[in-house]
Amino acid sequence: MLVGTRNLKPFSILYLLTIALLIFSAAFSFPACALTEVDVSPVNTPDGAVVLIIDGLSSPFIYSELTPHALDGATLEKARLENIPEIGKNSARILEFRAPQTFTEGGHSVLVTGNRGADSEFVSFKDANIFDILHSRGYLCIAVMEKGDSWSICAEQDAVLRDENNSIKNMEIVLDQYEHSQDLSVPSGLLQLMQGRADRAPGYVTSKETRDRYNGYNRWGIETACAVVEYMAKNSPEQKYLLTVNVGAVDMSGHYRDNYGYIDCIESLDSELLPLYNLCEKNNLAFVLTADHGMAFPAEGSKGGHQSEKYSVSDEAQLVPLIVSAQDVEIGVIEGEFGQEDFAPTLLGILDIPDRPRFAEGEQILLTGHVNLEVILPEKGTVEIRKDGKVLESSGSDNQFVFYGLEPEKSYTIRAVLDSGKGLAEKEKEVFLKTDSVIDFGKKGTGEGKSAYSSTESKAGINFAGISEEGNSIFGRNSNHLIGYFLIGAINLAGFFIIMKILKKY
Repeated sequence: MLVGTRNLKPFSILYLLTIALLIFSAAFSFPACALTEVDVSPVNTPDGAVVLIIDGLSSPFIYSELTPHALDGATLEKARLENIPEIGKNSARILEFRAPQTFTEGGHSVLVTGNRGADSEFVSFKDANIFDILHSRGYLCIAVMEKGDSWSICAEQDAVLRDENNSIKNMEIVLDQYEHSQDLSVPSGLLQLMQGRADRAPGYVTSKETRDRYNGYNRWGIETACAVVEYMAKNSPEQKYLLTVNVGAVDMSGHYRDNYGYIDCIESLDSELLPLYNLCEKNNLAFVLTADHGMAFPAEGSKGGHQSEKYSVSDEAQLVPLIVSAQDVEIGVIEGEFGQEDFAPTLLGILDIPDRPRFAEGEQILLTGHVNLEVILPEKGTVEIRKDGKVLESSGSDNQFVFYGLEPEKSYTIRAVLDSGKGLAEKEKEVFLKTDSVIDFGKKGTGEGKSAYSSTESKAGINFAGISEEGNSIFGRNSNHLIGYFLIGAINLAGFFIIMKILKKY
C-alpha cells in the first residue's frame, strides 16, 4: 500500500523532489570536453606573457625606419632611446601596425577582441576577448592599469590595480578582484603584494617638478609589473598567466607638455624597461610592447592630440609599435600592413593556443616557425595526421586534440574515427595550414568566407583558429545545447513551484 504524501514530512518531500530534479538535470547534461596535446615537433611554449601597453606611444617617434611629422608638415624630433632598440634587436618588430580607433577605449578594446569596431560593451560579450580564452585554458589574468581601465576590461581580470582617478596629480590606485572560475584563484600573497603596491603609488608622484611626476607615474607601473612577475616566479611557477600593464604618462605628456615633453617622457620610460624585459626572458614569459594609439602634433612646440578628426587621420596617431619577444618567435622586422585587430590572434598564437576571440576580424601574424592544429570530434575517437601520404601523428580516446609544431605553408590530411563506430559525415579533410587552425568534425555547413587566415575559402568544418559556424549569437551555443538548457531550466522551475505548493500545506 502506498503511503500518502500527507503522511510524509516536508523535509522528506523536499529531499525526494531534489533527487528527482537532479536525475532530470543529469539526463540533459553534456559530456565535458577533454583535451589531448600532441607534440608533432618540439615547441617552446611560453609560461605566460607580459603585455606592456604604452598609452599614446607613436611608432614614428621610436622606430628608426620612420620619421615623425607635424600636421603642418614640419619634421619633428625623435626620441633618443637605448633599451627599446636593443629589445627590438632580439624580437619580432612589426613595422606598420595601425590603430583603427585612435582613442584609449577603442584601442584597448580592439587589441583584446580583434574586432576593429569594438568598444567597452563589446569586450564584455561572451567569449569575445582574449581573457575569456585564456581563462578557459587555465590562465590567470592580472592587470596593472594606470589608464585604459574600462569597466569591461577590468572585469575580465582575476585581479587588477587601476588608477581610480586617471590623474597624476591625484593618483589613487585601487585593487579589484573578480572570480572567473572556481578552479582558478589569485594567490593571497599576490593580492597582498598588489595592495602594498597600491598603497605606495602616491609616493611616486610627490615631486614638485612636472617631469619627475610624469616619470614617477610610469615608473610605478613598471616596478609593480616587475614585482608581480618576481612573485609568480617564486611562489606559483606552474601557474600560467597574462599580465597586462598600461602606463599612461606618455599620452598625458603629449597632451599637456608639447612634443618635447612627449619625447622626454618616452626617453625616461625607455630607461625603466630593461628589468621587466629581462625578467620575462629569465622566466620564459613572452614580452610584448605595443600601444593603444599614437600622438600627433599640429606644429613643432605645440600640444598634441589623437582623437579628433584632424589628428586621427595622421600616421602619427594611427601607427603604433608592436615588438614581440619569446623563445620561438623569429627575430627580425616584419614588413606588410597590419592592424590592432591582428593582435589578439597573434598573441594567442605566440602562446600556442589555436583559438581566437569570437568576433575577431584580424589575422594571426605568424611569428614562429610552426603552426598548431586543434581537432574537435563530436565524441571520443582517434585522429590521424598525414603529410605527403605518411602518418605524422595519431592519437585517440578523446574528443579534442591539439597538435603542436606543424610546418606552415603545407597541406595535411586529417582523418578521424569515432570509438563508438558511429559514422562521420566526412572522415577525412584536407587542409592547407598557413596559421594556427581549428577543424571541427561535428559541425555542418560549408563555412565559406569564414577564414581570417587564408585567401582561399574555408573547407567544410574547418574553422581557422576557432571561427565558429554557429552564427553570432551572444550565447555562443548551438541550438541543441540551448534546447537542453531551456528544458533544464523549465524542469527546475516547475519543481520549485511544486515544492512551494506542498510546503504551504504544512
